[in-house]
Amino acid sequence: MKTLGLDLGGTKILAAVVEDGHILARQHHPTPRTGYTAVVDALTRAAQTLLRDYPDVTRVGLGSPGPLDIRAGKVVFAPNIPGMEDVPIAADLSERLGLDVALENDANAAGYAEHLYGAAKNLQSSVYITISTGIGGGIFVGDRVVRGAYGVAGEVGHVTLEPGGPLCGCGHYGCWEAVAAGRALARDASHAYGFALTTEEVFRRAQAGERLALKVVDQAAMYTGLGLANLVKTLDPDGFVLGGGIMRTGKFYLDKVQAAADTFVQGFPTAKLHLAQLGTDAGVIGAASVAARELATVEGPSVPT
Repeated sequence: MKTLGLDLGGTKILAAVVEDGHILARQHHPTPRTGYTAVVDALTRAAQTLLRDYPDVTRVGLGSPGPLDIRAGKVVFAPNIPGMEDVPIAADLSERLGLDVALENDANAAGYAEHLYGAAKNLQSSVYITISTGIGGGIFVGDRVVRGAYGVAGEVGHVTLEPGGPLCGCGHYGCWEAVAAGRALARDASHAYGFALTTEEVFRRAQAGERLALKVVDQAAMYTGLGLANLVKTLDPDGFVLGGGIMRTGKFYLDKVQAAADTFVQGFPTAKLHLAQLGTDAGVIGAASVAARELATVEGPSVPT
């Protein structure tokens, strides 16, 4: 079955026709900065361009930053996209396209693609962790996206790892995101060096063996290993998939995280870590895959929460 996936990001919109995890055609558009209506217009244009060539597509999936109200099809707040506050984006896009639209959290969408078609395709259960500017995640069992009673399952970036630690954007102190995301590495390295450094520069210096940069990277890996160990003891998944900008450093960082996780799970099952495989296509493939299952009201059951 062909479905249309839309991946709404802070700077770009990716649209693609997807069949069984394979992209058949795609479109890229910049994300408008002039308000909600302009965003819906851009999503509509991207979708309609592809739908003209694939008229047999009847379902659309939209991956969006949040928090979201999945049941209502609303974006509650997307902090990096102007005007995206309490907006019924699924219904508005459905009206424009004349097709059913399934809304999903962007991290869930990317993780779902990895679970079905990428690094976790041979696992019954997996947890996806994206480590970039922030930290997000998703939990998957069989063909299900686990969302929880209120839609916040998988918000691992806001698990508290250091009570009283740095203030997180969510308003709490010591969240995983506040101590181990890209912004945290840049903040800590800039303080240590005494001048501003980007996350990319921190990793370049660490890979070159600089002592201060290595200490910053090792500390972030320690916190991420701790977070993963806590998830092993809570969820006991078959494995974890790690993606996002920081994981583009590959085994250099993955090995540090694995070593830290091993320390914190002694006596418990090992945290089996896998690098994400689908890259920037994961979000749009996952959004399309959610649509294929969520909107299967005739052919099969919907994905339970």
